[in-house]
Amino acid sequence: MTFPNTDTLLVIDGDILLYSVGWGSEDIAQSWIVDQRIENFFKRIFEKMGTYNYKVYLTGKGNFREKVATTHKYKGNRKPEKPKWYKYIKDYLIHMHNTIVMEGLEADDGMAMNITRNPNSILCSIDKDLWMVEGYHYSWSTHNAPEKPLRYIKDDEGLTLLEGKRKKLIGGGYPWFYAQLLMGDKTDNIVGPKGYGDVKAYKTLQECETQKEYYDAVKEVYEGEYGEQAEARLLENAQLLWMVKELDDDGEPVMWEKPE
Repeated sequence: MTFPNTDTLLVIDGDILLYSVGWGSEDIAQSWIVDQRIENFFKRIFEKMGTYNYKVYLTGKGNFREKVATTHKYKGNRKPEKPKWYKYIKDYLIHMHNTIVMEGLEADDGMAMNITRNPNSILCSIDKDLWMVEGYHYSWSTHNAPEKPLRYIKDDEGLTLLEGKRKKLIGGGYPWFYAQLLMGDKTDNIVGPKGYGDVKAYKTLQECETQKEYYDAVKEVYEGEYGEQAEARLLENAQLLWMVKELDDDGEPVMWEKPE
């Protein structure tokens, strides 16, 4: 069977769609134009992938990460403003499309769980946080980033430092997760050890092969930075950054655990 095929499920990041269409429509006065922009997005991605089978994921109310974050408020550095069409677009996606609203979790978690249990699916997003999830990925082009064609990210994908005026770290699977533990995530206000950008994170982890080696390398950095608080800080950041891939029998997220 070819891939993708008509049964392939497109797992679409509704949060990204919501904000990108929203902020791009601030000067729009008529709702039909907003509708058209949403439908054009779906048309392009359906034609690109050759399937109309899809699910959209949106973040709902509550987020377990808000309780996990004790050192810095989760997403506490984000501005509270939303696009003027925010509620309209969210309601449109919920009522006009096959949309799942993730309560207590994030859209990212819903997408991660979906492609983990369904190998005939494609995670469609421009969010680099999701690179830690094994499976097929596709990223559409934006005003400041080119398209990333359909690709398979392995659980042990590894890390690559791209050369240029400003070196850029890319990767996938658990190596990308451990790189994020060093670099932190400014967007979500997850603060890692001081001084760890793309280059320093890569140099710290480039010799690692097993997940235990990645963990030990990151732990050593945290111990040098945080001393007696190292293990607690590492655990906090890990559980904030980790994409939930399954729920337990009680419907609670299965959290990250350090490798043995």
